[in-house]
Order: sequence, then structure tokens, then C-alpha cells
Amino acid sequence: MNKPFTDFDEEIKLTSTQRQDAKTKYENVCGTLCKKYYDSSYDESKKLLFGSYKLHTNIRPLTSDQDVDVLFKIPKEVYDRISANESNGQSALLDEIRRTLKVKYSTTDKIKAWGKVVLVQFKDGSHNVELLPAYEREDGTFEIPNTENGGSWESFDPRSRITAIDQSYKNTSGYTKKLIRAVKRWRNNTVSISLKSYRIEELVLAFVEAVAFTHLDLSERMLEFFKFIQYKVDESDRSNVDTAISRAEKAIDYEEQRRLRKASEEWRKIFGNEFSLLDDSKEESSTQNDREIHNPHRPWIRLR
Repeated sequence: MNKPFTDFDEEIKLTSTQRQDAKTKYENVCGTLCKKYYDSSYDESKKLLFGSYKLHTNIRPLTSDQDVDVLFKIPKEVYDRISANESNGQSALLDEIRRTLKVKYSTTDKIKAWGKVVLVQFKDGSHNVELLPAYEREDGTFEIPNTENGGSWESFDPRSRITAIDQSYKNTSGYTKKLIRAVKRWRNNTVSISLKSYRIEELVLAFVEAVAFTHLDLSERMLEFFKFIQYKVDESDRSNVDTAISRAEKAIDYEEQRRLRKASEEWRKIFGNEFSLLDDSKEESSTQNDREIHNPHRPWIRLR
């Protein structure tokens, strides 16, 4: 089942048009703030992408809450001014950015400021931009505003997560990001599951680091991942994982019987219609005898 999973990954990646749309939007947002805080046009050195868009782990179809996460670097004089404000300067900073963007995007549905970010929601239903203002320290980490409890600055190090996932991507020949995308599609196709993208990334990183796999069929890898997270997710999400395990096991049983149509139907129940329906007459060259027996003692059980 390697080819259907590879095709599925291509089907849920953003298109070049969607990626360009997202780029245009965050560049325009950051360009507006460059003019205010630096008196200059867009300068990509004043921003840092992070999150799913930066990592290429965001997926389609796009959902209403799918954002481009971008950090905007504020000048030191702005940081000092906000820090000197004894009446929740962090909230004042977010509101100042919100009002600046509202002038530029007067017809945009909503521009909201809360917590740590300013969210620009666009009417067309494509990517929104979630902007995080931040002051960059000399060591490359950031101070970000938190408007709660009277306002404060918090430490933030997005580069460490980016580095960890990029390194895992290299170590697994690209599998880490493919798995993140697949798990996100399962989450989006599953009713009432609370897994956030950040937590999915943590679970995938833990899986690929803890379970050594070589030449394992992609369908079996998917099953092993669900078993790996079975007792790591919140109890409220466990039934959803149990269901995914049951369906994955059925799919693999059908595959071993060369009933590929039935196998693909089970994977569709997990991932949605982006997973192709197969024809029983089109068999892959690999057979059950070709598969490597992998981790017979199931090491993830020891990690529960």
C-alpha cells in the first residue's frame, strides 16, 4: 500500500496557488507593519515564519481556522516603550497593531487581537494570518507579549521546534512530515477530537525517535503510530484512536487478502475521500512475504 499513501500525501499538500496566496497575504501584513515601525517597505528579515506553513505540514482542504503563523520583529524602542507602560502595555501593543492593519484591510471580515496575537481573517475563506509581535534577543530567542493578568513578556523559541522537525525529516527521508500531514487529515476527518497541531508534532517526533523502522510498509507504519499514541492522548480522545486502530487493522487484513478495494475503503474511513479507492485487479509488487518483521516485542508498550 505504499503508492496509495504516497498519492494521498500529494493529494492533501497545499497547491502552489494556495501557497502563493498565503505568501502574498503574510507579506502584505508584514509590509504594512514595516512601514509603521521601520518606515520601510516589506523586509523579510523583519519576520519569521513558524508553524505548519513554515514546516510544509499544513494540509488541504483548508479549514476556517487554518492560519499562516508569522512572527513580526518589533524594534527595541517599541519593546522599551511597551515595557515602560505600567497599564498592560502588551494589550496596547496588540491593539496598536490591530488598528494599523484595520486601516490597510478595511474590508476584511475581522481583525482581532487577544492573548498574544493579532488575527487577520480574510473573507475569501483561504488562509488567515496570525501575527505574533516579538522582540528578538541576541541569542535568537524572542520576548512575546501576553495580555493576560495585567500583561507580561514571555520567552519564545520557535526555531528549536523548526530545527527538530527539519532534522527528523532528514533522518527519516521525509517520513516525519508526511506522517504529520496524515495525522492532521485524520484529526480533521474525526468528530470531536482535541488534538492540536503542536501536540501532533510532538507525538510524531516521539514516534519516529522511539520506534526504529526499516522497509516497513506505510500502512503498517500508520497502524503502529496509532498504537503508539493510544495511551498518550487525552482520555477523551482515546476512543477515536481505538477506532482508527480497528480500521487500520481491518485495512491491513484486507490488503493481505489482496482485497485492495476493501482495504482502501477502511483507510478512507480514517482519512476521508482524499485517500484513493483501489481496484482489486491492480496489485502492488510487494506481498506479505516481502514485509520485514518489525519490532515483534512492540517497544511502544514500554513507553506508555
